[in-house]
Amino acid sequence: MREADKARKEAVRRQKLLAAQAKPTATEAGEVNALVIGIGPGLCTVDIEGTIRHVRCEIPVVPGDEVSVLNDGVSGISPRRTILTRTDPVNERRERVIVANVDRVVIVAAITNPPLRTGLIDRYMIAAARGGIQPILCINKLDLSTDTSAVAGYEIPIVLCSTKTGQGIDELRDLLAGSIAVLTGHSGVGKSSLLNALTEEDQARVGALNDETGKGRQTTTASRLYHLKNGARIIDTPGIREFGLGPVTLGELKAAFPEFSGEGCHFSDCIHKEEPGCVIREAGGPRYDTWLRLLAL
Repeated sequence: MREADKARKEAVRRQKLLAAQAKPTATEAGEVNALVIGIGPGLCTVDIEGTIRHVRCEIPVVPGDEVSVLNDGVSGISPRRTILTRTDPVNERRERVIVANVDRVVIVAAITNPPLRTGLIDRYMIAAARGGIQPILCINKLDLSTDTSAVAGYEIPIVLCSTKTGQGIDELRDLLAGSIAVLTGHSGVGKSSLLNALTEEDQARVGALNDETGKGRQTTTASRLYHLKNGARIIDTPGIREFGLGPVTLGELKAAFPEFSGEGCHFSDCIHKEEPGCVIREAGGPRYDTWLRLLAL
């Protein structure tokens, strides 16, 4: 019975979303267009031409959604240009949208404190490729460790940053100019400090690592939207410890591992698993180990 109730609730949720998407935004008298910047039970926070309002919301929306608002309630939602998704931690068969309509995803990581997790970076890259978003890798806390050899093989824009010294902040800010982006990454990598440096204001609350576990304390508890002076808009998401993808296609995997293009292998369609003479397989390394794990999904 419990499973049947869940199925009915999911069906109702999808029906509301489809009905809202079928309706063009801001077509009725009194309707206005808005951007969703935060969500909560039965409510969402929207930006209406610079004015922040809390409105009723009976349809599933996420930060970045472009909606119409009528009588203090969301009345419609525009089709999403891009999405960043993960599997639902409670139901692995369900995909959860984290943000929508962003141009870039800034994957924030640190070499140490907390330790670098290349597997999480790779999963974010696949999710970005799947949702049509350009990934940028930001290695933060460079004042604690300058050994970035573990990320040298990534063929995406990489920015080395330190909010303590200011290194890389201007470079990252320039990459985001005029776009809408999302900051994401493991808890404790310094997203809030990075956001404060990018906006040049103390807008985001900053936390420290847990002394007992070495894991980050999550200081962002809900997604928010921040404006930069160069026209960039940034959505800051809560830090996560796990990021599930669900089944991964070979095309998605290749998009996240462009350096594993198959060049040098005996087979043009080599997947670097059991093929004889595969130079990628023979070279091995942490990236190759991640490739095999994702290939098995």
